Amino acid sequence: MESTDVEFLKAFYQALDDRPLDPVVDKALYEPLYAKNSSAPSDPVNELQTTIEWEAVQSAQLFSGFRGTGKSTELHRLKRQLEKNGSVVVLCDMRDYLNLSTELDVSDFLLAAAGAFGDELAKDPVMSGQDVIREGYWTRFCNFLTRTQIEVSALGLSAGTPALKAELKLNLREDPTFRQRLQDRLKGHLGALVKDVHGFFGECITAIRKAHSDDSQRVVMLLDSVEQIEGTSVNAPKVADSLEIVFRAHSNALKIPYLHVVYTVPPWLKIKAPGVAGLYREAQLIPCVKVRHEHGEKCQAGLDELERIVARRGDWRRLLGDDRAALDELLLASGGYLRDLFRILQTVLRLARHERLPASPAIRALALDDVRNSYLPIANDDARWLCRVDESHTTQLDDQEKLRDLARFYNNHLVLTYRNGHEWVGVHPLIVKQVKRQIAELDETAERQSAAGTPS
Repeated sequence: MESTDVEFLKAFYQALDDRPLDPVVDKALYEPLYAKNSSAPSDPVNELQTTIEWEAVQSAQLFSGFRGTGKSTELHRLKRQLEKNGSVVVLCDMRDYLNLSTELDVSDFLLAAAGAFGDELAKDPVMSGQDVIREGYWTRFCNFLTRTQIEVSALGLSAGTPALKAELKLNLREDPTFRQRLQDRLKGHLGALVKDVHGFFGECITAIRKAHSDDSQRVVMLLDSVEQIEGTSVNAPKVADSLEIVFRAHSNALKIPYLHVVYTVPPWLKIKAPGVAGLYREAQLIPCVKVRHEHGEKCQAGLDELERIVARRGDWRRLLGDDRAALDELLLASGGYLRDLFRILQTVLRLARHERLPASPAIRALALDDVRNSYLPIANDDARWLCRVDESHTTQLDDQEKLRDLARFYNNHLVLTYRNGHEWVGVHPLIVKQVKRQIAELDETAERQSAAGTPS
């Protein structure tokens, strides 16, 4: 292969890096997915924005989507649109403040949210001179512990050291024992903590309005990555329960006076906690790009959207040839799940390095097998359930005890979500044939055993 082709493959590969985009900074790569309403009947970001701008005082909304569907990118777009209309927007990545594989408590969550909000404001030179911003919530929380007669040393912190704030923030994210001690000691002080956190936000809002010389300045907080909370095989049910408790039982504590808040949550939360969306002003979902309609027909509008996304990153015709069918094969196999589409294309690019361009059908097949293998093997019981999902386009959740398995399907992207006027689900196209073949073989074996009079 010529060196120019190698450089082309390398540049295309790097352009498919899976990361959130800023629609302004990354304008060359950003494709407005909802401009023509072909992925969903309405634009979830526009709906979030309208609620924020039309609610007179405050609002709290839920925003869900799977990792790799572009949710963080769309949050950046929401931030840009709100700022264009005069809002002050603080976007916080909660991965820096919470351990998303352990149980969540409302006290942890409020402390992390206030800490993150203060940290982000402190990065703004306009705000850094304000006393409440310079102090931040970490110092304030240490003072709260003193007022409520909770010994800092009893929490395992080094009382009085200059590094106390950093130690508190680090332990909140990294040390489960610390969080448990903190939760135990705050149980009798939750009302006071909520009041203190709300007071901190209120003082920050006052400082923001003072800095902008606008007593009615709209302030917005976007909390990203909370939807990534996912327990291990040992603690998954308890982690799911804890998230439900935070967002259902403590919804009032999460409605912060004079602040507009968007909380990201896992898509399975509304299944585990029916009606939870009604506790908040609105709830929006980022679906996968629809490459097929609910009953199996190709969705050309969705395929064209994905083609534009790919074309922004590299010349797919140089890679695959002028036949659009070669690209559509990969688009359909991705199920409209952007992260897998990028993985498939990167695999094609990698395999094509030592071949001649355009990449052959054999290379495309190898790439699909490579990504498909990352989802295998599938347990027989899971395969039976997934077959039912594929036939009905519903979750087929028999009882709440199986929610953990459904959450696993969602988190592992075995099941993907789409929207028409209603939401529906589909089994990832890469594994549909495998699942059906697996069940057919099981049924055939059971029939032979039944005919032979042997137990299955």
